[in-house]
Amino acid sequence: MARKYQNHPFVMWAACFLWFISMFAIMWSLLLFFFVGNMLMLTGTDLVNAFVLLSGIIMLPTNVHILYSIAYGTRIDPRNKVMCCPLWMCIVWIIVINMIGIILCIKRIHSCEDTTMKCINHGMKFYRSVPRYKHFIDNVQWSLHCCGLNSYKDWFNHDWYDKIRDYEWDSYNKQPIKSLKEVTDSVPLSCCKSGSCISNYLTELGTHSINTDGCGDIMYHIVMTSMYAHLILFVLVVVIEILILKLLVRREEDERSDKLKKNVKHIMSVNHNFEASSTSYQVNPEDSEDLELSERE
Repeated sequence: MARKYQNHPFVMWAACFLWFISMFAIMWSLLLFFFVGNMLMLTGTDLVNAFVLLSGIIMLPTNVHILYSIAYGTRIDPRNKVMCCPLWMCIVWIIVINMIGIILCIKRIHSCEDTTMKCINHGMKFYRSVPRYKHFIDNVQWSLHCCGLNSYKDWFNHDWYDKIRDYEWDSYNKQPIKSLKEVTDSVPLSCCKSGSCISNYLTELGTHSINTDGCGDIMYHIVMTSMYAHLILFVLVVVIEILILKLLVRREEDERSDKLKKNVKHIMSVNHNFEASSTSYQVNPEDSEDLELSERE
């Protein structure tokens, strides 16, 4: 029958919490990569998301090993192998990866506003020529219900329209467009409040059917909130992993010291018994003299 060990309660609850965090980090980061990967790359947050995924992948087998030991009542030994590395090394790697994630989050937070504004402005500038930027801007404007960087009028300063594909026919005057300059007060269809709207000749027809608020501030607050959430997650994982490693190492040192004390006591008891037994077999001087007289006779 396996011997039962009582592990520290904090290690037990922390392992459960970190297992949940690792599963959430893997699923959340994969969803972001699959559905808004282009947005992550253009806003410069893809590297942070990659470290969230990497941290979750390393934490998952580590915490499964700890929970397995707890479930079977065995002592959590930091020297036990997890896949190909000792448990303590896996915890150290988790701490290092999350520390790098903290540095990346702080860096992105400091440059968030400038990066976000440049990203949207760059996307508007190359809206017509680069499909990736067009897809990015359209997704942002559709999902956030906004238009332009600061307002819808920002589109008036960009040569964004494609007269062959998008504005080959003027739906208002029922005539072909002869020059791009005739449509300087228009916005992309992704600025519409519904599926279709009046998106050109806004000066004459009004802006009641489009979103007029800019995307810059909204996008900036979303990215900042995301970076702060990732920062809190990284810091929390680092603190918990350091405490777990400290408790495991301390438990190991305490057990070693207890074994050493037991060995010392055992050696001392053996020496004491040996001394007692040696004195009990010591010959009495009077008995030795009687023995010598008997031998002479």
